[in-house]
Amino acid sequence: MKKLLSAILTLCLLCAFAQCEPGSEGETLLDRVLRLVPDAAGLVRMSGDDLYDLIGIDPESCVDWVYLAAADALEGRELIVVLMPDAESADEAETMLNHYLEARMRETRNYLPDAYQALSEASVVRQDCLLILSVAAPEADEAALLLAEE
Repeated sequence: MKKLLSAILTLCLLCAFAQCEPGSEGETLLDRVLRLVPDAAGLVRMSGDDLYDLIGIDPESCVDWVYLAAADALEGRELIVVLMPDAESADEAETMLNHYLEARMRETRNYLPDAYQALSEASVVRQDCLLILSVAAPEADEAALLLAEE
């Protein structure tokens, strides 16, 4: 019964998300990111295993997700966008993203100053059940771009 209710709620969320923007029917988070973020097409799309193994978020628990990173990990460039089905799971995902960000900062502090600087200026941005972690140049406010069309 719980699985059926969960599936119905997920479908309702998907329908509501698709209706958020006129003309965006059927647009996935990946489509939206590629349309709005200038350098997104040049980033490598990470797998669901990477989302789970590196960050701890199970892709099966997400309504939709995008995990992009630079081909050269030394750059530190990443963009992670997850849409969770409810506030409770969004809280958990936000905690995991913050832990991931802190861990990446510890890893780069002493030997990758540029990546460390980008990571120290990054933060998890949340609007309802949509979470965004963008590690980019400070002038690239990708979270604002992605949230502006909500």
